[in-house]
Amino acid sequence: MSAADSTPQTINLEDLPLAQLHKIKAQLEEEMDGLTTAFTQMKQAQAVFRECTSCIASLTPESQDKTILVPLTSSLYVPGKLSNIESVVVDIGTGYYVEKPTTDAIKYYDAKIEYVQTNAKKIQDTVEQKQASYRGLLEIMQYKLTQQQQKQQQKPAAASAK
Repeated sequence: MSAADSTPQTINLEDLPLAQLHKIKAQLEEEMDGLTTAFTQMKQAQAVFRECTSCIASLTPESQDKTILVPLTSSLYVPGKLSNIESVVVDIGTGYYVEKPTTDAIKYYDAKIEYVQTNAKKIQDTVEQKQASYRGLLEIMQYKLTQQQQKQQQKPAAASAK
Protein backbone atom coordinates (compact mmCIF):
# COMPACT_ATOMS: atom_id res chain seq x y z
CA MET A 1 0.00 0.00 0.00
CA SER A 2 1.48 3.34 -1.02
CA ALA A 3 1.26 6.62 0.86
CA ALA A 4 -1.25 7.92 -1.68
CA ASP A 5 -3.58 4.99 -0.93
CA SER A 6 -3.70 5.74 2.79
CA THR A 7 -4.77 9.39 2.46
CA PRO A 8 -8.52 9.92 2.65
CA GLN A 9 -10.26 11.07 -0.50
CA THR A 10 -12.22 14.30 -0.43
CA ILE A 11 -15.59 14.24 -2.11
CA ASN A 12 -17.32 17.37 -3.29
CA LEU A 13 -20.77 17.17 -1.70
CA GLU A 14 -22.27 19.32 -4.44
CA ASP A 15 -21.54 16.53 -6.94
CA LEU A 16 -23.50 13.91 -4.97
CA PRO A 17 -27.17 13.18 -5.63
CA LEU A 18 -29.75 14.26 -3.06
CA ALA A 19 -30.44 10.67 -1.93
CA GLN A 20 -26.79 10.16 -1.03
CA LEU A 21 -26.74 13.50 0.79
CA HIS A 22 -29.68 12.27 2.89
CA LYS A 23 -27.64 9.18 3.85
CA ILE A 24 -24.66 11.35 4.81
CA LYS A 25 -26.99 13.58 6.83
CA ALA A 26 -28.36 10.57 8.73
CA GLN A 27 -24.82 9.33 9.37
CA LEU A 28 -23.75 12.74 10.69
CA GLU A 29 -26.81 12.90 12.95
CA GLU A 30 -26.01 9.44 14.33
CA GLU A 31 -22.37 10.38 14.95
CA MET A 32 -23.38 13.62 16.68
CA ASP A 33 -25.89 11.75 18.87
CA GLY A 34 -23.22 9.25 19.92
CA LEU A 35 -20.69 11.98 20.63
CA THR A 36 -23.24 14.01 22.57
CA THR A 37 -24.08 10.96 24.68
CA ALA A 38 -20.37 10.35 25.33
CA PHE A 39 -19.93 14.02 26.28
CA THR A 40 -22.85 13.81 28.71
CA GLN A 41 -21.39 10.67 30.29
CA MET A 42 -18.01 12.40 30.64
CA LYS A 43 -19.62 15.34 32.42
CA GLN A 44 -21.51 12.96 34.73
CA ALA A 45 -18.29 11.10 35.56
CA GLN A 46 -16.59 14.41 36.23
CA ALA A 47 -19.39 15.37 38.63
CA VAL A 48 -19.03 12.03 40.46
CA PHE A 49 -15.26 12.50 40.83
CA ARG A 50 -15.76 16.06 42.09
CA GLU A 51 -18.29 14.77 44.62
CA CYS A 52 -15.75 12.15 45.78
CA THR A 53 -13.12 14.86 46.23
CA SER A 54 -15.60 16.99 48.15
CA CYS A 55 -16.55 14.10 50.45
CA ILE A 56 -12.91 13.30 51.19
CA ALA A 57 -12.16 16.97 51.86
CA SER A 58 -15.06 17.07 54.33
CA LEU A 59 -13.31 14.53 56.58
CA THR A 60 -12.08 16.67 59.46
CA PRO A 61 -10.82 15.74 62.92
CA GLU A 62 -14.29 16.66 64.22
CA SER A 63 -15.82 13.90 62.07
CA GLN A 64 -13.80 11.20 63.87
CA ASP A 65 -16.11 8.75 65.72
CA LYS A 66 -19.24 10.37 64.26
CA THR A 67 -22.22 8.15 63.53
CA ILE A 68 -22.85 7.82 59.80
CA LEU A 69 -25.06 5.80 57.45
CA VAL A 70 -23.08 3.21 55.49
CA PRO A 71 -24.61 2.17 52.14
CA LEU A 72 -24.93 -1.58 51.66
CA THR A 73 -26.97 -1.26 48.46
CA SER A 74 -28.41 1.71 46.61
CA SER A 75 -31.44 1.66 48.91
CA LEU A 76 -30.20 0.00 52.11
CA TYR A 77 -28.11 1.89 54.69
CA VAL A 78 -26.93 0.78 58.11
CA PRO A 79 -25.59 2.92 60.95
CA GLY A 80 -21.83 2.97 61.37
CA LYS A 81 -19.05 4.93 63.03
CA LEU A 82 -16.33 6.88 61.24
CA SER A 83 -13.23 5.46 62.89
CA ASN A 84 -10.39 6.44 60.54
CA ILE A 85 -10.30 9.78 58.77
CA GLU A 86 -6.70 9.41 57.59
CA SER A 87 -7.44 6.88 54.83
CA VAL A 88 -10.35 6.10 52.52
CA VAL A 89 -11.34 3.27 50.21
CA VAL A 90 -11.15 4.36 46.57
CA ASP A 91 -13.01 2.70 43.70
CA ILE A 92 -10.38 2.31 40.96
CA GLY A 93 -12.79 0.71 38.50
CA THR A 94 -14.17 -2.68 37.44
CA GLY A 95 -15.03 -3.63 41.01
CA TYR A 96 -11.58 -3.03 42.50
CA TYR A 97 -11.08 -0.92 45.60
CA VAL A 98 -7.85 0.35 47.16
CA GLU A 99 -7.26 1.93 50.55
CA LYS A 100 -5.41 5.23 50.16
CA PRO A 101 -4.44 8.10 52.44
CA THR A 102 -6.88 10.98 52.01
CA THR A 103 -4.27 13.21 50.32
CA ASP A 104 -3.47 10.49 47.77
CA ALA A 105 -7.17 9.86 47.19
CA ILE A 106 -7.76 13.54 46.46
CA LYS A 107 -4.79 13.54 44.05
CA TYR A 108 -6.20 10.42 42.38
CA TYR A 109 -9.63 11.98 41.87
CA ASP A 110 -8.12 15.30 40.73
CA ALA A 111 -6.14 13.38 38.09
CA LYS A 112 -9.34 11.60 37.03
CA ILE A 113 -11.17 14.92 36.79
CA GLU A 114 -8.37 16.36 34.63
CA TYR A 115 -8.36 13.28 32.38
CA VAL A 116 -12.13 13.35 31.91
CA GLN A 117 -12.07 17.11 31.32
CA THR A 118 -9.42 16.73 28.59
CA ASN A 119 -11.38 14.00 26.86
CA ALA A 120 -14.65 15.91 27.19
CA LYS A 121 -12.99 18.91 25.51
CA LYS A 122 -11.83 16.69 22.62
CA ILE A 123 -15.34 15.32 22.23
CA GLN A 124 -16.81 18.82 22.36
CA ASP A 125 -14.41 19.99 19.63
CA THR A 126 -15.35 17.00 17.48
CA VAL A 127 -19.07 17.70 17.98
CA GLU A 128 -18.54 21.32 16.93
CA GLN A 129 -16.74 20.17 13.76
CA LYS A 130 -19.55 17.72 12.99
CA GLN A 131 -22.14 20.44 13.56
CA ALA A 132 -20.33 22.73 11.12
CA SER A 133 -20.23 19.92 8.56
CA TYR A 134 -23.90 19.24 9.21
CA ARG A 135 -24.84 22.89 8.64
CA GLY A 136 -22.83 22.93 5.40
CA LEU A 137 -24.52 19.74 4.27
CA LEU A 138 -27.96 21.22 5.00
CA GLU A 139 -27.09 24.29 2.92
CA ILE A 140 -26.04 22.11 -0.01
CA MET A 141 -29.19 20.02 0.30
CA GLN A 142 -31.35 23.15 0.38
CA TYR A 143 -29.56 24.48 -2.71
CA LYS A 144 -30.09 21.19 -4.57
CA LEU A 145 -33.77 21.09 -3.59
CA THR A 146 -34.23 24.64 -4.84
CA GLN A 147 -32.53 23.73 -8.12
CA GLN A 148 -34.71 20.65 -8.46
CA GLN A 149 -37.88 22.69 -7.88
CA GLN A 150 -36.81 25.28 -10.44
CA LYS A 151 -36.19 22.57 -13.05
CA GLN A 152 -39.62 21.07 -12.38
CA GLN A 153 -41.25 24.48 -12.76
CA GLN A 154 -39.40 25.09 -16.03
CA LYS A 155 -40.48 21.75 -17.55
CA PRO A 156 -44.24 22.53 -17.56
CA ALA A 157 -43.52 26.03 -18.87
CA ALA A 158 -41.42 24.59 -21.72
CA ALA A 159 -44.08 21.96 -22.51
CA SER A 160 -46.89 24.56 -22.70
CA ALA A 161 -44.77 26.80 -24.94
CA LYS A 162 -44.66 24.07 -27.65
